Amino acid sequence: MKIVFGTAMVLFLVMAVFPCMGMDDGEAPLFTWDLYWTGSWYKSVKTPDGEFPPTEDLFSGGTLFNRANLSLGAPGLGLSFRFLATDKRLLPVTEDDKKAGFNPGFGIYHTGSGSRFLYGVQSEYGLPARVNHVWIRGSPFMESRRPSSRDLKTEPAAQDKSDSYLYLALPQYEYAGAFASAAIDEELNPSFVGGASLNMSSTTLLLEGFYTQKTLPPKEISTWFSASPPLPERDFDMYALALIFNSPNVAFASDWAVSETFAWGRGVYGNVALRLGSKPWRFSLAADGAGDRFADRSGAAAGAGFRIAAKGERFWIRSGYLRFQGTVRSPGLDEDFNRGGFSVYFRPSAPSAAEKRNSPFLIRFSRASISVNRDARNPLKTTDNFDALAGFNLGPFGSTLSFSLHNLSRLETESGSSPLFQSPFFESFGSFKISGELGWKPGILDLRTKLGYTIRSEKDPLWDLSFNCSVRPGKWGRIGLKIASTDFPEKWNYTLSWRFAYNGKP
Repeated sequence: MKIVFGTAMVLFLVMAVFPCMGMDDGEAPLFTWDLYWTGSWYKSVKTPDGEFPPTEDLFSGGTLFNRANLSLGAPGLGLSFRFLATDKRLLPVTEDDKKAGFNPGFGIYHTGSGSRFLYGVQSEYGLPARVNHVWIRGSPFMESRRPSSRDLKTEPAAQDKSDSYLYLALPQYEYAGAFASAAIDEELNPSFVGGASLNMSSTTLLLEGFYTQKTLPPKEISTWFSASPPLPERDFDMYALALIFNSPNVAFASDWAVSETFAWGRGVYGNVALRLGSKPWRFSLAADGAGDRFADRSGAAAGAGFRIAAKGERFWIRSGYLRFQGTVRSPGLDEDFNRGGFSVYFRPSAPSAAEKRNSPFLIRFSRASISVNRDARNPLKTTDNFDALAGFNLGPFGSTLSFSLHNLSRLETESGSSPLFQSPFFESFGSFKISGELGWKPGILDLRTKLGYTIRSEKDPLWDLSFNCSVRPGKWGRIGLKIASTDFPEKWNYTLSWRFAYNGKP
């Protein structure tokens, strides 16, 4: 706690001198607040004899999430004080709920510079986030990059921990800016980020650096035949560097990170991204790769890999949009590609107000998508998936038709040829699913029903049926009920959900 209060005092002192440096502080609202309640009750039952459960057993469990957010402004100082508290637990409420979590948070913000001090569970953005869970994240296109920062997390999980965070931005001059930040977790593990930017009209050049150090807990093997040995407490260090160049028609970015873990070794991760054009056409390329000894910023081994992605986009007025995107992956730089996918998405321009008035019940095509994916990490059990979707609107009615085909393929193991692009010489049908959804929005009601049929290899076909009704009396709330059968008529799920929000802004 001494570290928390000491850091807060440093922030106060720095903020106090900012107005003396000719900075436009801005004025924070004197008082704002918002409350948020959401949750659900659910029940999953089997009815092999067609009998429904008793009424008193209709709902047996659920989840509950509440949030309160208060903000106080300091007139004349350009400061605001934020208090955030979240509570997440299972229903019905029990004392031994291991997934329950109450997370209070506190923040001091300087509205003119963006500087802040935070204590609580936090969301992380920018370079530190991009070098964490690198393979779970999507391809590192330019659109996924932003300057490094943190803010209080509005939906923390029970296992999340509170950190202390200080972010200081130097006065933003006409052509340059700089910032520095430091964070300390509950185990007193530090991390630091610093950056500087050059701004020339609509062109920006940003350079950032990141460092973190921590002591990883002991690692024990879960089974006697585990391939990885037990490890004691060990030191972990990571250094990272990011470069972002952004202009209206050309953008380029690259991240590089080096991790050093005792008893594991040193590993490197890097990515690059390129964007050409803006509107109406935009083309993007992205690639990233990691060595087999690279550990992400949490200290967990990320695993070796190499990924290349490309994307082409076309924009029209009234949200019209076309996108082509493809991604291929391999176990390493010198390995053949064994995973990949290709997708197309199209959304026509929304009708104008005059078209809606003149033809309110004209059937309109709303969107379509097609995707093809292959996983050939095991060539003898390669999975191929094909998905397609088409949507239509008719006044207040909306409908969606979707198709899904799943195959198990066996590929020839030709030398010098990537399994990703080989044609299978033997195919085993997996499953085929077709489904249709119909929605209707009369006033405050939102009614939806969905019917699907799945053909499975060497198994009985499946019918799935669902009904969804929600009431939205205003922007402040929604109540919904969903009844679904995943194997009609024997398996049923019932879910009652609610969401209420109130914003006390002036």
